[in-house]
Amino acid sequence: MKIKIFTISTLLFFGHLKMVAQNLPYFMNFNDDHTRLKTGGVASKNVFEDNYVHKFELTFSQSDYWNQLTNNYQSKKDIVAKLTIDGVSYDSVGVRFKGQTSYSKAGSSQKKSFNISMDAFRPNQDHQGYETFNLNNCFEDPSMIREITYLSFIREHIPAARGAFAALYINGVYWGSYALVQGLNGDFIEEWFLSDEGTRWRAERVSGIGGGGQNPFGAGTSSLNFLGTDTSLYKPNYTLKSSKVSYPWQDLMVAAQALNVPDLTSVYDTLRKVMDIDRALWFVGSEILFGDDDSYINKGGMDYYVYWDKETGRLVPVEYDGNSCMSGNSATWSLFLKENDTKFPLASRLFKIPELRQRYLAHARVLVNEYYNPATFASRIDKFNSLIDSFVNVDSKKFYTYAQFKSGATELKNYAASRKSLYNSNSEFQMTGPNITEVKHFSGSLENNSPKSDEQVLVTAAVSNAQGVGNVKLYFAEGLDGYFERITMNDKGIDGDAIAGDGIYSAFIPAFGEGAFVRYYIEAASANSAGTVSFNPVGAEHDVYIYRVRTAESQGDNIVINEIMASNESVVADQDGEFDDWIELYNKSDQDVDLSGWYLSDNSDNFEKYRIPDGTILHAKEYLIVWADEDGKQNGFHANFKLSASGENLYLLDSTLHIVDEMSFGEQQTDIAFARLPNGTGAFVVQKATFDKSNDPSTTGDFASPSDWKFFPNPAKHWVVIQTEETIEQELEISELFGNACSKFRIKGSQKIETSNWIPGMYFLRLGTTTKKLFIVK
Repeated sequence: MKIKIFTISTLLFFGHLKMVAQNLPYFMNFNDDHTRLKTGGVASKNVFEDNYVHKFELTFSQSDYWNQLTNNYQSKKDIVAKLTIDGVSYDSVGVRFKGQTSYSKAGSSQKKSFNISMDAFRPNQDHQGYETFNLNNCFEDPSMIREITYLSFIREHIPAARGAFAALYINGVYWGSYALVQGLNGDFIEEWFLSDEGTRWRAERVSGIGGGGQNPFGAGTSSLNFLGTDTSLYKPNYTLKSSKVSYPWQDLMVAAQALNVPDLTSVYDTLRKVMDIDRALWFVGSEILFGDDDSYINKGGMDYYVYWDKETGRLVPVEYDGNSCMSGNSATWSLFLKENDTKFPLASRLFKIPELRQRYLAHARVLVNEYYNPATFASRIDKFNSLIDSFVNVDSKKFYTYAQFKSGATELKNYAASRKSLYNSNSEFQMTGPNITEVKHFSGSLENNSPKSDEQVLVTAAVSNAQGVGNVKLYFAEGLDGYFERITMNDKGIDGDAIAGDGIYSAFIPAFGEGAFVRYYIEAASANSAGTVSFNPVGAEHDVYIYRVRTAESQGDNIVINEIMASNESVVADQDGEFDDWIELYNKSDQDVDLSGWYLSDNSDNFEKYRIPDGTILHAKEYLIVWADEDGKQNGFHANFKLSASGENLYLLDSTLHIVDEMSFGEQQTDIAFARLPNGTGAFVVQKATFDKSNDPSTTGDFASPSDWKFFPNPAKHWVVIQTEETIEQELEISELFGNACSKFRIKGSQKIETSNWIPGMYFLRLGTTTKKLFIVK
């Protein structure tokens, strides 16, 4: 994927900064109320959507194309072909055979696996942003859905390739049903990580399989083993795929050294800064649970990737090649497979550290409960089996009979039941950690409030356990990724804890700088001998709570965004007769204000989008119109961006780039404005335009404040219903006792608003020019 844009904007919403993500990594998302940040678990779309079978058509002009593909297998040299994907055609793509055992053991069968490179002969050519596609032949998989099923589950918790199903045609001949799998290239990295500026290796010996009397798959050399401080020792054992840093091998060596230090007691504090330990545990746990034969945990090398993330400075193991999972002897694999085999340090080292062993067990419980839930697993199997049934039935090149394909689905269900039973029979797995609920953070006395840069944040959680609570820890970190610090939470009535012994544990997160994102989660340990732990959220550390520290506000707050029109077809034209979007600024003070070098922007990642010209003075109580038309050649004030009628954010900044005013708007009606009421100070409401003049009803003569509106119950506890007879959406502003706005809602007709998390007290509800009191009780 060629271009990556990373944007996060902030909006004031019910006392905390709402974070609106635009083009975060595809698999990194905020939840609806922007209090959680999760990486993983996002459904695939377009070419990797797994709800239907995609049609891949390869056309070779070479009469001997099959011989060329065969001869080029070892060199991995592409030959040129035409490709059509779901009806979209591309000339000059690169095609080659791929695979190890799936190629060598397929013998004379024409059901080979294929690698397709969109940009092999045409630089920057891609399909829907993807440059590489793998068509896997489902060798040793009579069900023909193992790999796609495996990937669809584990993407919930770890970076793994997207997968779907494809029907392949070569020169017009149906070649069969294939597993369509994403390539682990830069496209993949951009979808999971904050940047692709790091280093990517495949953990395989450069010379390939075998040789030198070593383990043929690299266990003991390519499995994150410490080979010494000489970085040249690592180069024969890892294939460098891509790097944008000066000394990539140093990063690999440092992480391997930290993982393999002799003193286990010092591993965690050192390793967490150079390797994502938590993700490594989810990674190993997923491979073991699904019996991934072609894996780190079984082979040690070749069938996994390693990525060094420049943004965090940490190494991350990445799943690769899941076509040999959920079969054979892996059904009896131990929960702690390879814990005594030093060639596999992600198991033999991490499983020996008590706190990490308990962390791994907590994650394993989540994996079993989520993946091997009988209803969930069977439903996924039945869906995929039914989806490709007709394609497999007429696949004359498949390795197995149609009857074996049908029974393969049942075998997968039996495998899952067997694995779940084995795990549940493990005495350590059977233990349960504490119950963690009601996780909240407070700035001042406001729940989920975004703090100022000099404010600590109080985090509380209700923790209970029949065996008693051993300890509770708060993990926190600045930024959207990276390692966490940890502190102990208390229930002693001190250091922010309100009542001793009430089961509510508390701790303070220290203050962070303006605009900082802060992630956190809770770990609680039982008072049993093992110290069994649980987490909230259960998907920590890739599913965590989050807030953002407020940014500084400009002292020039007398200038406001007063009115906008994002869909102007006939209301007012600019000096050239064009009906463009427009923004109205208003100076509500009694003093003239110099706007030279101020900025307007609709993109929080680029606040310097439109610079207001030098010499611009906005006189007291006057208005300034800026046309948002991307036409800077016209005379007057013409911004280099347009307003989106479907809704977006808008920022006004002073010359020091401090935010003076900001607003958010949803979908806009054509020729209807969105304006502050009362003029210059109130909330935004939908009304007829008052271009270059006051928005107040006395001025417009055509807008009436909704006098006939009511709400109930009052006092309210869990919810309040607002009722109005207005047919036009209006903005309801809710303010706390001291007049500070803490929430805004768009109201038309009747709307129910949840109040269960509001602090008890008196609030003011303002709709139009009418203000009423609401009391919240608990």
